[in-house]
Amino acid sequence: MFERHRGLAYWLLGSAAAMIVGSFGPWASVLGMSVSGTDGSNDGWLVVAVAGIGALGFYLQREKRSAAIGPLVGGLAGLVITLYDRSNLQNAIDNGGEFAQALAHVGWGLNVALAGSLSMTVAAVVWWKRARGSILAASTPE
Repeated sequence: MFERHRGLAYWLLGSAAAMIVGSFGPWASVLGMSVSGTDGSNDGWLVVAVAGIGALGFYLQREKRSAAIGPLVGGLAGLVITLYDRSNLQNAIDNGGEFAQALAHVGWGLNVALAGSLSMTVAAVVWWKRARGSILAASTPE
């Protein structure tokens, strides 16, 4: 199954890579100073962990339909973490008034981690659907 869906597998693993890169990138910038998701004990480490779990789960099960479970869980967990952090950060900036809005913004790292999480989730669903179709096609008598 892996050989037939190699591009999809690369999409899934690339999504995990985007989640990890985004975790190390800036999640917030204030006055030119950036804070990454992995500074201290920030949530970026959780995103790195769920990206790793998703990629490893996929790799270990790559020849089976169940290969979608790890990336689906990892992608959804990454989505919850990044959406929560982005919402809280944007609310803090918005509630800080015009001065805060002029000086602070959401960093590219958080947006990349969010996009990678969404991408991993969609790739897992597509993998599940294609794997199901391959299994049904293989079991249909000719």
